[in-house]
Amino acid sequence: MRPTAPFALTAMALIAGIAPSIALGGGPLEARDMLDLAVLALKGDEATALEMFNKGHTAFKRGDLYVYCADASGKILTHGLRALIGRDLAAMKDKTGKEFGLYLLNEARFGQVKFVGYYLPKPDGTREVYKEDYFTKVEKLTCGVGYYSTKTE
Repeated sequence: MRPTAPFALTAMALIAGIAPSIALGGGPLEARDMLDLAVLALKGDEATALEMFNKGHTAFKRGDLYVYCADASGKILTHGLRALIGRDLAAMKDKTGKEFGLYLLNEARFGQVKFVGYYLPKPDGTREVYKEDYFTKVEKLTCGVGYYSTKTE
């Protein structure tokens, strides 16, 4: 079922109105807010939302926070680490061997936000840092937003 035009316009209005209130960078609250906003955008107009994610629109890319999404086959469609776009999320493991990509794809549920921690480099780095993500299922996509943490598993 396609969303109605008024719903799409409402989602885009929320992007324009809420995005400036999300703090630069951030932690768990900002990550969760960004995920909620991303879900609204995807439900409003999936193609436009994915384009905005990939272009780094400020509503969906703030400091180290960014939206990532993979399709039903696990292909990464959008990610803050541009080199990961097009790769298979299911095959991704962190430096500890944790198969976090497979976990994300298997555990994502419609209408539920879940949480996972793993190691991944920051967008401007190569060293894997502990990251905590909120993720969910939106239509045929698995999407999430995570923040880099000072914690370790």
